[in-house]
Amino acid sequence: MNTCLSFNDILEINQPPIREMARIANQLTDSESAAACETFGRQVRLVEGIVVQTYGLAAALARKADNLNEVAEVWRKMSAFCQSALEVLAGLREKFPRCGTAELYDLVLDYKLAADQRYRGVQEEIACQTLEIPKGLFPERM
Repeated sequence: MNTCLSFNDILEINQPPIREMARIANQLTDSESAAACETFGRQVRLVEGIVVQTYGLAAALARKADNLNEVAEVWRKMSAFCQSALEVLAGLREKFPRCGTAELYDLVLDYKLAADQRYRGVQEEIACQTLEIPKGLFPERM
């Protein structure tokens, strides 16, 4: 069998653990208990691994992309993936402040900002390709 996954497939596969983290948080009534923090902390570590791995896959796909528009799309989607994780984490970092949630929020924010920076860089490259070289900038051939 020779099958291929798209970046959309990867993002779709990696969304449920983020939603699961929110579901687990809603089920835990005492966010200060050691048992709750242990349970929730496992999910935090899982989501951390998923975000790091997804970013690594985005970088690999961007390097192998056929054109700059594909590269830009990878980074745009990575940024959106991180944004969806940040939306879930925003409320959870206050509910579970000692379970690694604040650190995960900061990490995901760092990855989002990095994806945004790469997206802007690719957009600049795309724009530069359409600029006309000014006359007289280079010596004329004889």
